Amino acid sequence: MSIADDRVADFVDASVPGIGKVDLIFVFGSTLPIAVSPAEEAFRSGLAPLIVLTGGPNRRKPDHVESEVHAHLLQTRGIAPERMLVERRSRTSVENVAFARPLIEERLESVRTVIAVVKWWQRRQVHVLAAGLPTVERIYAATWNPPGRVDGRDYDRSNWTSSSDQPRIHGEFEYLTKLLSSGELPPLSRTAAGWTRVKPEGATRGTGPADSTT
Repeated sequence: MSIADDRVADFVDASVPGIGKVDLIFVFGSTLPIAVSPAEEAFRSGLAPLIVLTGGPNRRKPDHVESEVHAHLLQTRGIAPERMLVERRSRTSVENVAFARPLIEERLESVRTVIAVVKWWQRRQVHVLAAGLPTVERIYAATWNPPGRVDGRDYDRSNWTSSSDQPRIHGEFEYLTKLLSSGELPPLSRTAAGWTRVKPEGATRGTGPADSTT
């Protein structure tokens, strides 16, 4: 990959070096069954007592309610329904968080730490989660590698430039850069212990691809 491609990948990459115990696991909506595998692994490792599943009817498959499909899959793998919260209406990442928030607040008194389950290049969703759950102080990312939407071929960080999703990832880079630069999403710092909020005195950091905290 070129230096420019490396810069794009570094910026959109949601991953952080470590992962620890949290209040809950948050799964962003997806039509793909693989999206819940990191959540199952984290849950079975004892990292969280609760899995939040989000996603309503998929726009390409209206009869496919993403969160319900994921909940059923986890139940068939032995995870009890009472260990899951299922949000069934959302259609966007922002709605994933906004519509799940009342369910979370009804179950838990306070949420300070979360594992976000996202595609490896969906760092934007980590910021969306921080914006929608203002009490959260630390977010770990459990990432997964999607197949290309057009050709269905698997890819990861090492070969994404030859994937049919390459234009989407470049678009994600431009969109996230815009949202952070404009202040529409909160700045976060990538640390060895997850994504953390940038303190007010450092509010100008973490808002662009060249910043060392990103």
